[in-house]
Amino acid sequence: MKKKIYLIVTLSLWLSLTACGGQAGVPAVSPLTVEQLKNAEYQSEFPASGKAKLTDGAYEEEIVPGSATKLIIELSDQYAIGDLNGDGTDDAVAILVADPGGSGTFYHLAAVINQNGTPKHTATEFLGDRVQLKSVSIESGEIAVEMTKHGPDDPMCCPTLEVTQKYKLEGDTLVQFGSDNP
Repeated sequence: MKKKIYLIVTLSLWLSLTACGGQAGVPAVSPLTVEQLKNAEYQSEFPASGKAKLTDGAYEEEIVPGSATKLIIELSDQYAIGDLNGDGTDDAVAILVADPGGSGTFYHLAAVINQNGTPKHTATEFLGDRVQLKSVSIESGEIAVEMTKHGPDDPMCCPTLEVTQKYKLEGDTLVQFGSDNP
């Protein structure tokens, strides 16, 4: 009878642990949310400090003190949630759009690691100037970005080259490994 009760208690404990995080002593990590991405800090070449702390999806800084021209960095509505580093926890990729006050609008792919429920910007890859994003996804650790970028004869206003570029996070670097570019 004691053996049967011990087995039931052990089984109940195991079921409660796996339902709450998967391993004894390891709490479940909350998935990243869009709100967290909209209020995270991202590394960027454009701000004077090299960092842009977004508030409600946007960052703003004067280009020169007292200037009417402003640097604006925004989080696009294109993002994806999925495991980037193979630790079993969902991370994220987001698209940052930088307008430094000139004619260019620069798109960057940002890898964000889920560090115990907190977003940590880990890597960035430049996607292009005035590209048109269609989608971004994560599947089996691979990132796919579908977009229209500039072909060799396209004016900056009007990209026509449809591509899907693929990336993988290796350490703190996004590495492009595939593309269906013609």
